[in-house]
Amino acid sequence: MRELHPAVVSRLKQFSAMNKLKKMALQVITESLSEEEIAGLKEMFKAMDTDNSGAITFDELKAGLRKFGST
Repeated sequence: MRELHPAVVSRLKQFSAMNKLKKMALQVITESLSEEEIAGLKEMFKAMDTDNSGAITFDELKAGLRKFGST
């Protein structure tokens, strides 16, 4: 088994820390939203998820943003 280069290990640690930071930021944001805002976001997601896969592709996101008035 080969050892990873120290730079690779460092980058993996940085990536992991960023994911933890993103999760914490999302938690703070969601805790500050009202029930109505959350329901609105869920409806917007469902409208953008045209193939009902539970995930939004880049193309679905582009089309959805256009549909909701964003360029």
